[in-house]
Amino acid sequence: MDDAPSLSPVLDESKPSRPQFRAIDSLFAWLLLLFGYFFWRVFPMSEKPLAAALLTLSIYAFTFLILLRGRCRFTTVTWLVLFSAALALVSALIWDNEFHAFLCFAYLIAAYAYLVFAVSGNTLEGAWSDLIGADLLRAWVVFPFSRFGRLFAALVPPKGKGVGRTALKVLLGLFLAVIPTYIAFGLLSNDAAFTELTEKLFRFEVEDPGKHLALFLGGIPVAMYVFGLYHASVLGRPNKELEAERIRVRAEHRRILPLLSACTAVIPLLAVYVIYFVSQLDYFTSGFALRLPYELGYSDFTTGYADYAREGFFELCAVAFLNFLVLLALSRYVRRGFERFRRALCVVLALFTLVLLATAVSKLWLYVTRFGLTPDRLHAAWFMLLLTLLFILVLIKQFSPDFKALPLALGVTVALFLLLALPGSNRVIAKYNVDRYLDGRAEHIDIDYLDDLGYDAVPDMLRLRASADQPEAYRHTPDADKCEELDRHLARRAGYEQSFWKGTLSSRRAERLLREAGYGSEEETQTTR
Repeated sequence: MDDAPSLSPVLDESKPSRPQFRAIDSLFAWLLLLFGYFFWRVFPMSEKPLAAALLTLSIYAFTFLILLRGRCRFTTVTWLVLFSAALALVSALIWDNEFHAFLCFAYLIAAYAYLVFAVSGNTLEGAWSDLIGADLLRAWVVFPFSRFGRLFAALVPPKGKGVGRTALKVLLGLFLAVIPTYIAFGLLSNDAAFTELTEKLFRFEVEDPGKHLALFLGGIPVAMYVFGLYHASVLGRPNKELEAERIRVRAEHRRILPLLSACTAVIPLLAVYVIYFVSQLDYFTSGFALRLPYELGYSDFTTGYADYAREGFFELCAVAFLNFLVLLALSRYVRRGFERFRRALCVVLALFTLVLLATAVSKLWLYVTRFGLTPDRLHAAWFMLLLTLLFILVLIKQFSPDFKALPLALGVTVALFLLLALPGSNRVIAKYNVDRYLDGRAEHIDIDYLDDLGYDAVPDMLRLRASADQPEAYRHTPDADKCEELDRHLARRAGYEQSFWKGTLSSRRAERLLREAGYGSEEETQTTR
C-alpha cells in the first residue's frame, strides 16, 4: 500500500447563490422526509430486517431508476459494489443473526452513498485507483455535509404551473400544518364534547403522538444528509483533476520521516521478534502438530488445551495488527530514496507477521478441534484470514509498485465479509458442533449454547433430538437428560410470537420445522412427547 493518498480532500466547486431545483428534485426532498421518519422507525435495522429491507430497496430504486435515469455511468467496480450490496441484503433477510444483519445494513448504507457519488462521475481517477480512500471520504462526509442545508430550499415548489407543482405546494402547506395542528388538537382534547366527536369521526389509535413527532424531527438530519449527497454528486461540478493533484501533493508533503530514523525504529522490533521465536519455538509452534507442549517434552505443562490455546493468542493478533500499522507508516510517512532498502524492510516485517499469524491460526485450530466452534472463534479466524490476505497484498506491492493494493484490499474485505455472512455463521457453527458430537469427535455438547444461536440452530437441534431415536446410526446420541433439555428449549422457541417485520427466512423455516415436529407450548410438548 505504497504511496497511499491523503484523505483530507476539499470539495472545489462553484456555489450558486440561488439553486434551481426541478419538480422531481422537490418530490425527492419530500420523500426523504418520509424516509428519515421510517429510518428511525425501523432502527435498529437488524431487529426488523424485512421492514429495513423494504425501506432500503425503496431509496435505492427511487434514486437509480427515477432520479439518476440516463445519468448513471456504471463501471465494473460500481456494478460489483451494487452486486455486493444485493448479496448483503439477501444475507440480512435469510439468517437470524442480528450482528451480521447490522453489518449488512451498515454496508448497504455505505454502498448507497458511494454509488450515488461514483455513478454521477465524481471519482477522482476512476473507481480502480489508489485515490479510492479519498473518494470514500468525499462520498461519505465531504459531499453530504457540503450541501447539508439544501434540502429546505428544495422543499419549496419550483416556479411555474402544472399539477406536479400544485401538489408540491399542497405538501408544503400540510407540512407546515403538522406541528400547530398537533398542539391545537392536544389542547382541545381536554373538552369532553370535542373528544367524543373526534372519536366518532376518527376511529384510529396512535400509540404515542409525541413519539412519532420525535421520530419525524429526528429524521430531518437523515433527509438532509441524503439530499446533500445527491445535490453535491449530481448538481455539483468539482474540479477533479485539481483535487487529485492536491491530494498527491499533500501525500508527498507528509513524507517527513528520514529512512535512517525508520530503520532505527523498525530494526529493534525485528530483533525482538527473532529473540521471541528462538526462545519459544517449540512452545508456540506445537499447535501445528495439534499437540500440547508437554507432549513435545514439556512435562510440567498440565494446564490443558484450553489454557495453551488461549495463552498468547490475542497478543499474537494484537502484534499482527500493530505490524500492519507500522507498514502503513513506512509507506506513507518515510521520505523517498533508497526505495529498495525500504521495500526490503517492509518485506521482512510482513514475513515475520505472517509467521506470527500462522502460529495464532494453529493455536486457534487446536482449540476448535478440541472444544468446538463458537462465534468468537469463527470471527477470530475470519479476522486472521483478513490480516493474512492484507499482508500478502502488502508483499505484492513491494515487488510491484504499480499494483493497486488499496482498492483490492477494500474488495477483499467486502468479499470476506459476504463469505462470512451469506452461509449463515450461526447455522455453520451449530452444524459443525452437532456433527462433532454425533460422529464421536466430541464427548459432550452444550444444549444451552446451541439455543443461544437462535433460529439458525433449530434444524440441527431437531436433528440432534431425532438422533436419540436411532442410536445405532451414530457414535454418540443424547441421553434422556439432554433430550429433556432439548425439548424444553425447542418448545419455548416454538412458543415465541414473532412479528411479521422481525422474521427472516431462517426463523420462518424453523417455525415450520418445529410445528412439523409437534412442538408448541411447554404444556403441549410435554403432552405430545
